[in-house]
Amino acid sequence: MFEAKLQPEADFNNKVYDIFYDIAKKAQEDVEREAELPYLLDRTKLAEYVFNVSVQSLDAHILKREDFPKIHVGGRTLYPKDLVMSWIRDHVEISEKTAPERRFGVI
Repeated sequence: MFEAKLQPEADFNNKVYDIFYDIAKKAQEDVEREAELPYLLDRTKLAEYVFNVSVQSLDAHILKREDFPKIHVGGRTLYPKDLVMSWIRDHVEISEKTAPERRFGVI
């Protein structure tokens, strides 16, 4: 009879710790980067720092939505950072709704 036993590598706990440390560090950097942004964002900053897409993609898929938060100041349209972040959280789709046969978290 063949018997196999799985054993973690000798340094497994340290590797797991390092992975979680890197995740926490990147999350903290994101929070700090968000805090550095001005309260009202123009579409270039919104595209680059919040959505990480081109301005053209942002225009085509997000900015034309009537429910997306914006404010008009003079001839400019600006986007309140806090309301944008809230809007994003409210519009995240859970993968179970999008692809119930796949289990991979938030998309």
